[in-house]
Amino acid sequence: MRKKIISFLSCTSNVFLLSCFLVLLFSCPLVLLNSSLFAKQIDPYESQLDINRASLEDIKTLPITDKQAEEIYYYREYIKFYTSIYELNKLESMDQKTFDKIKPLIKVSFYTDYDETAKRKDEIYYLIRRLASNEGLQEGISDIWEDLLITPMNINKVYYRDILNMPNVSPVDAMAIVKQRKFDRIGSYRDLRHSPGLSHYGATNLKHYITYEDREDNRFYFNYQFKYDTNAYQDEIKEMFQETIYKNYFNLNDNSPEMSHKIRTRVGDKFRFQALIFNKKGEESIKKISDYNDFSKTFAEVKLSFVKSKFILGNYRVAYGQGLVMENTDYYEFRKTGFGFSKRILGITGDISKTEEFALKGSAVEFSNRFLNTSIFYSIDDKDAIVYDSNNNGILDADDYVLTYVISRPRFNNDEMEKAESYYDNVDIAPRRDAVREKLLGGHLEFSPLVGTHLGFTAYEAQYNREFVIPYKDSLDRFLIYDSDDYKKLKMPDTEISSLYSTYKSGEYDRNYRRVYGFDWQTVLGSTSFQGEYAELEIDGKISKLGDDPKAVILSNYTQFENLNFLILYRNYDLDFDNPYMRGFSEKKRFEDTIFERYTYVLKNPLLGELYNNSASSQPEEGVYFQTRYQFSRHFTLTKAYLDVWERKCDHRKSVRFQAELDYRPIYQVSLRLKQKLQTNRYDDTQARSVSKTSETTTKARIYLTNRDMLQIAYFYAQTWQPPYTYLTNNAEPNQDYHATGNVLSRADCIVTNYTHNFSDNLRIEGSFLFWNSTGGTIWDWEDTGIDFMGESGMKYWFTIYNRISNNLTVSFKYKVKHYKDRELYYRKWWNDELDEGIDYVPQTKRNDNSFRIQLDWSF
Repeated sequence: MRKKIISFLSCTSNVFLLSCFLVLLFSCPLVLLNSSLFAKQIDPYESQLDINRASLEDIKTLPITDKQAEEIYYYREYIKFYTSIYELNKLESMDQKTFDKIKPLIKVSFYTDYDETAKRKDEIYYLIRRLASNEGLQEGISDIWEDLLITPMNINKVYYRDILNMPNVSPVDAMAIVKQRKFDRIGSYRDLRHSPGLSHYGATNLKHYITYEDREDNRFYFNYQFKYDTNAYQDEIKEMFQETIYKNYFNLNDNSPEMSHKIRTRVGDKFRFQALIFNKKGEESIKKISDYNDFSKTFAEVKLSFVKSKFILGNYRVAYGQGLVMENTDYYEFRKTGFGFSKRILGITGDISKTEEFALKGSAVEFSNRFLNTSIFYSIDDKDAIVYDSNNNGILDADDYVLTYVISRPRFNNDEMEKAESYYDNVDIAPRRDAVREKLLGGHLEFSPLVGTHLGFTAYEAQYNREFVIPYKDSLDRFLIYDSDDYKKLKMPDTEISSLYSTYKSGEYDRNYRRVYGFDWQTVLGSTSFQGEYAELEIDGKISKLGDDPKAVILSNYTQFENLNFLILYRNYDLDFDNPYMRGFSEKKRFEDTIFERYTYVLKNPLLGELYNNSASSQPEEGVYFQTRYQFSRHFTLTKAYLDVWERKCDHRKSVRFQAELDYRPIYQVSLRLKQKLQTNRYDDTQARSVSKTSETTTKARIYLTNRDMLQIAYFYAQTWQPPYTYLTNNAEPNQDYHATGNVLSRADCIVTNYTHNFSDNLRIEGSFLFWNSTGGTIWDWEDTGIDFMGESGMKYWFTIYNRISNNLTVSFKYKVKHYKDRELYYRKWWNDELDEGIDYVPQTKRNDNSFRIQLDWSF
């Protein structure tokens, strides 16, 4: 049955593409035409105010008090739409005399459940656009929050953790709500807003996800989403494949686009079944897939409200504490504090995100009450890994050792890889799909004696059917590098490679597992919350003794007032704490500045560069991070300022990074922003080769127009200073003007215009124009659903059209054009053999990327 469904979805992909174009083409003018036709009709009830559509300001024009107007508005917004004007009598402040007075002045338009769902859909699209640049739609978090927008939770019944899992809600906010409930029931947003200690920021972010009374909901919900994306590879992936034997074999310039079908169904909040079928860019198309296990994710979830328990069968996601023991995702996030937009949803949730390598597949159970939260999870799945010819038989087979996990993008199958390798040359180290079978058993036990205070214990053991064996440091050069002349390119940062976890060490131990355990805690005292997590990777120590094995720790406190908050966070990760499921706070991801990033062209297999490009784990480091937000007047807000001072463990490089953004609003509709970033690497030794100093300045002018339209103009300038590289120049010769320095200062700047225009409630366009120029620097652009990195010089423009065709059907179309230049290259004759052609210079090459994305959402 499953294969029939998949086959049906695959065959209809092209039909969907064509239908999306036609629908988009013909529906846009129809929407505008219908709007104009309806505008010409005379409404017999035009003089009456529709309380299902009116704004709060419009309701206040009625002959009623402000309190009565607010109750009318909040009842509609956060409880239900009115089906009759007589429902106004349910309001506490409404009396019969006032009702008789306004009765001839008001009306109620007909609203079905679909209308309410559609209205909440508008809200989630706005939130998704705002959150996508931080968490990414691929993570599936937006799906969880979307369900809560459609069927909000009763704020008077949920637990502290449920409130804490909401976006931009701090522990102090959650504690304030729980305390308020002890004194009185929260009956409206006004009651919520007056909770002592609850910030305005937290309340406004929470209000769309909650209701104030029980709503029995056994309705069936269905959502289908189709995506088709032809977006180009990122530059680092292009460069890696250009330096490898695989590029011409796989013809990466002409490969399949990214495509996905996602189905989400549920019955209220009691039962869920969801499925995802997808292929990423460059991978085998859905239409040609023979084995869907590697290209699909499904789960079924049952909730039992009377015992507050949850059962999941299939793919699921786990996150606890600060992410040191367990948080299974394929995506790395810089400076993930767990606050604001970088939150992690704690506990166990179903997972149909595009995480593949660190996806958990099996079963999970979670039970919670006021004092206790416990869960247990089991997964069995095949993982991709780097395999090397340890038995020296000339092939990569099932008896060979494994180096480490790897996230491959694109993810070719093993037969294709082997054919490519045998066609060009023999390769003794390479990524392999499903190379290791991982059986993972884990659990979490959490005690909460007081609201806002808990102590939790988390542990997991992963068993493997193959050995993870890391070569010793003194043999790492011969193991990784093709030519002995390049052995010297191994540097101190490469100790990160030799410090990876081994299941076997000659004369020490031989095991088939990896075991990680730890504990986390949190308490809220007044306006401050204290939290942290400690974790250990078991090597040869004892569970009962802390600190005798590789460890990681995070300590933080968060203080919040009405217009001010600040965070202090300390982290310390040992160099040999190799937990593949660790997603703690860090400035850099694992393998930064190692040979996997810097010198992939000297490796035996340049595809080892994927270990850095797609790394999801934090780099071993120790540091202190300070962050604050302060609105010190109506017109000035320090939106975000932070200072981070840290030391990289692999080479003890000390760095400091500062960034602050000031927002000035002469009036609410106009925002003028200035952002400054300063960073110095190796600030303790300016003569070291790894020293660098970076300065970035961004100015923005944003204007909010009528009908939620927006126009923004921004300018970005950056420069990075590095010490001279004398070997980049030609050999010194008499009477020649040769400088004894190489590239010292890199600059980059760009100007960008962003816009949003709403033609109507159902038709919107947003986009951007960007021009940039760079001499070695890096420029990035936040698009509607992601980030794009650029180098050298070029221009780019993109636009996205959103068309809500009906209450249940939405289509979006994005088109992007990118023109840019490659770097100009000089061939150093004094360093390399003379070319027969005599060419010593490669000029810049102009490149053009054109891509589009179609997304269709159908729900009922």
